[in-house]
Amino acid sequence: MFLPTRVDPGTPHAVRVFVDQVVDLYLMDVHAMLRLPRPEVSITEGCNFAIAAVLLNVISGVSVVLFKPGTEGGDRGQLFRETTSRFYPWDKEPAGAIRDPAEGAKLLYQSFRNPLAHAFGLQDPEPAEPLKIARFKTPGFAEDELKAIEESTERPNDALWNVPTLARDADRTLSLQVEPFYWGVRELVRALTADADRMAVAERYLTSMLRLRS
Repeated sequence: MFLPTRVDPGTPHAVRVFVDQVVDLYLMDVHAMLRLPRPEVSITEGCNFAIAAVLLNVISGVSVVLFKPGTEGGDRGQLFRETTSRFYPWDKEPAGAIRDPAEGAKLLYQSFRNPLAHAFGLQDPEPAEPLKIARFKTPGFAEDELKAIEESTERPNDALWNVPTLARDADRTLSLQVEPFYWGVRELVRALTADADRMAVAERYLTSMLRLRS
């Protein structure tokens, strides 16, 4: 069973509703895809690219709605990078991971988010290093394992703790690992809701949007 994203206790009402009714709809799909692959029922796909695309979309969405509300016409890439550098739990990445917030945010956007959103991951000119979106859990997670991920503010088990979100492999391939990325994006949302000043602005923005649509 999917556990709703944790938010800060002081999160205002409209922001809580937004996380519950919008953000968590995306994350529920990721929860389901992380149960894969299931070879015993002939589902051999791990949905690596689909999981990464959804999680990158979540960051993009909260950067516009919660980080700097009302900036739909602004520089989306800058918003994505600022949100990710400030609120993604880079400090909890294991040894060997990319841990610098500015570098990590730049790579997530330039190497993964922008190409996946606009050109199926194709880039012209080609990136300077090979890219990979990977899974380590085969078969997929059991529900109790997903529960441990979703209820924890720390990396919840040894396997997840030791796998970087972003890292360069021995052959210099830049690898994005979707399992720790799922935990990290949930933590990003939680950390963002703890920014009281931004949440006050987001609350006014969301309340105004709801009134306009009622």
